[in-house]
Amino acid sequence: MTDTLDITQPNRIPLPGGWADLRPVCDITERMRRPIKRLSARLTSYPAFLEAIQEAQAKGEGANLTAEDQLKVAATMGDAFDVLEELQDQLVIAAVRGWSWDFPVTADAVLDLPTPALDELRAAVAPYQNALNPNFEPSPDPASPTEPSSA
Repeated sequence: MTDTLDITQPNRIPLPGGWADLRPVCDITERMRRPIKRLSARLTSYPAFLEAIQEAQAKGEGANLTAEDQLKVAATMGDAFDVLEELQDQLVIAAVRGWSWDFPVTADAVLDLPTPALDELRAAVAPYQNALNPNFEPSPDPASPTEPSSA
């Protein structure tokens, strides 16, 4: 399901015990994106977490780690685990327009979803992360203030 999800289009995804309607990434507002950017930047402050992710990706022949794999790595890194959990919840809040449960899509309500539904929902919205994260890479544009260093 997550491999073929087109985040540029609205999607209704089946979940254990219900469903969720995902909005296209272009409909995600800056108010929804800001916590994701903040938490993503905070994760970069855990060098051991980033190194562990890179090592795990290298062992997996360069494949991207799933959200579950990232949680397993973060679980060994103390505070990084909590930051990653909060980041995944914020991705759910940003991507989900509505769902079949009779409570609104909020940070507290995410915690009230049945665990299998939340796990599948987190996996489904994982592709949104790259689209919403800040780009920390230097710009290849020579006129950019973040032009790559020659050192």
